[in-house]
Order: sequence, then structure tokens, then C-alpha cells
Amino acid sequence: MERPPRDVSDPVSGQRWVFVRTGADTAGEVLEAELHVSPGGFVREHVHPGQEETFTGVEGTFVLEIAGRTRTLGPGESVVVPPGTPHGFADAPGPAVLKVVVRPALRLDDYFRAYLGLSRDGRIRLPAAGAPHGLLELALLLDRYAPEIAAPRIPRALQRALWRALAGVARMRGRSASYPEYGAP
Repeated sequence: MERPPRDVSDPVSGQRWVFVRTGADTAGEVLEAELHVSPGGFVREHVHPGQEETFTGVEGTFVLEIAGRTRTLGPGESVVVPPGTPHGFADAPGPAVLKVVVRPALRLDDYFRAYLGLSRDGRIRLPAAGAPHGLLELALLLDRYAPEIAAPRIPRALQRALWRALAGVARMRGRSASYPEYGAP
């Protein structure tokens, strides 16, 4: 079986992920990556239900929103985001590189490969604000990766029911959220 790519990017969201160690490398223990963010780059607010995420500044300045509070990271500065804590960033002020460590890894690298590939090709869009484009593909993605990522402030049971129902509609319409080019099933 071919190894999934270690370097995936999406100019739409201004993200490039370089996977240093994945769950496959560490028996599910840790995901370690470099996140390269372009000026204006963003990640919509989200939560990792059962994963702790640590961000460490490597280059540039990075502004992260964690549970409604703004945190600016420069080189060498770190912040730990506990499981279930809403976080994201919008409109990065300039280029930045972060070291990201997630414990446990689960399948988060596969999620990033699928999301970035779908976004890059215009099949899904999660703008920094506003309604998403590609709701059926998004539903397939969030249903498949529910242990790894979820929307904040919406009860998980409601999310699971909604994503599962919309994913069923998506499958009936022949939609897919896999992205084989990036190694995402």
C-alpha cells in the first residue's frame, strides 16, 4: 500500500500541512506536523472532542482564538488547547509556521488530507465567515471524522444526527468526500 503524502496544501484557506509523524507512524499516539499559514489564512472555529492540540510558534506571528480569547504566538511560544475547547484563527496577519502536536492522533491527518484536497478543488468551501459551500461533502467529512473534529457550541448528539442524515443524502446522490490524491480514503 502506498504511503499517503506528507505535504498537503490549500491556497483557498492559506494552509500547508507537512506531516512529520502521523498516527500510522506512532501507533495512534501522536500527530506532529508543521502548519504553514499564508497571510489571510484561516481555520474556522472547531473542537477536537477527544484530542489535545499544542501549537508552538516557529516563524512569524500567529493569532489564535481559543475559547473566545485571543492568543498571539511568536517563535518559541506555545499554547495547549484541551480536548473539546473551541479554537480557530482568521485572517492571519502574515506568513507563519507553527509546530502542531495532537494527542492522540486518531485519523486527524486523513481528515486534513481530505478537507484540504476538497477545498483546493472547490468541492467544499468553509469561508472564514458565512455559509459553507459543498454541504453534502462537508456532511460526509464530518460524519466520517466525528471523533477528530466537530463544530463548537452545537450539542454533539444533534451534530451527529444531522451529519449522519446529510451524509446519507450525499451517498444517495453519489457524492464523495474522499480525496485519493492526498491519500484520504
